[in-house]
Amino acid sequence: MSSHNRPIGAVRRSLLARLQQEVHRFGRSALVALAGSDHPVLYTVGPDGRRVAVVALWLGDSWWFVWSHSSQVRADCVGEAAAALAGHGPAGNAGNVRARVRGERSTHVASGALAGVA
Repeated sequence: MSSHNRPIGAVRRSLLARLQQEVHRFGRSALVALAGSDHPVLYTVGPDGRRVAVVALWLGDSWWFVWSHSSQVRADCVGEAAAALAGHGPAGNAGNVRARVRGERSTHVASGALAGVA
C-alpha cells in the first residue's frame, strides 16, 4: 500500500496515466499497457524512433518513472519526465532527473535504490 492507503497498482496506473497525458501534450503517442494490472507499462516512441517502456516504481522515499535502463525522473516531476521522453531534455531542476550513458553504472538514484544497475 502507498502512503495514501491506495493499492500500489492503482498508484502506478494513476502516475502513468498522468505521464501519458503529458507525453501527448508534446505531440507524441503514448499507450498504457496492462492498465488493469498491478504492473502497468507506458509505451512511447523516443526521439530516436525506438520504443520506450516506462514503469513507475517506489524507490527510497518517493515514486519515480524509470525507462530504458538508463533514465529516471521523480514522478512528481511529470512534465520533466515527458520532456525527457520527447527529446526536449530535462526541464527545471536537474536534481529530479537522473540519466546515464548506456553501460555507465549509476552511483546514486533515489537513495541508491538503483545503484549499480546496468
